[in-house]
Amino acid sequence: MDEPHNGYSLLESQPNFRSLEGILTISGRRFGKNLVYRSGSLNKLSSPDVRKLEEIGLAMIIDFRSDREVEAYPSDIIPTVKQTLRIIIADDARDRAMEFLDRNDAKGMEEVLVKDYRRMIRNDSGKFAEFFRVLEQASDFPLVYHCAAGKDRTGIATVLLLAALGVDRHTVIKDYFLSNERLKNMIDNLIKKLSGTGRNGEIIRPMMEVRPEYLQAAFDEINTSFGGMDNYLRNTLKVNTELLQSKYLE
Repeated sequence: MDEPHNGYSLLESQPNFRSLEGILTISGRRFGKNLVYRSGSLNKLSSPDVRKLEEIGLAMIIDFRSDREVEAYPSDIIPTVKQTLRIIIADDARDRAMEFLDRNDAKGMEEVLVKDYRRMIRNDSGKFAEFFRVLEQASDFPLVYHCAAGKDRTGIATVLLLAALGVDRHTVIKDYFLSNERLKNMIDNLIKKLSGTGRNGEIIRPMMEVRPEYLQAAFDEINTSFGGMDNYLRNTLKVNTELLQSKYLE
């Protein structure tokens, strides 16, 4: 079993590809086996990793990335995949981050994702609602949903999904922060590379990690603008929690 809270990674070329399998809900049920995975982008996969995805029978991809990201980093072909759906959630934070990098504005960089998480909850609720419609209607399994790094857009989608399935807040947060473990080597290497050009590489760390204040910003927006998680799921995203629980929990 690919336990969601250990260091095991299915793919060598995409360390943030991981299963939701086995995550425990408050009711004592667990997320089913080989149904749903979350990931970063699926470009530049090694040949062994493509074979691994074939072995698990990956059948469906949900891609949150923008047109710009897809054009720059097209996903590799995985022969078992029957359909790829795009639910575009803008990568607005990237442009602002580049401005702060050019200005060496560490404080600004630290605030980019706090603001972007609030924006996603507020402005992209229709996209997250679409994500849930796909999950409710899906028949091709296993499926994977992903963005670029698999930590922010994918992270929020996972928080909402696990909440809808009745997973306690502590477990939801634990899964969210697993991205930092999975991406640590990549982040350190990127910072080292940037520093080698004479720039302040450390300035980009807040953009590359997940942090408590980012997730708290999402929770705060859900509470203040939508009356809490239950109301957000039920009234804004129109989630059929009973259907999801019957479909994805054991």
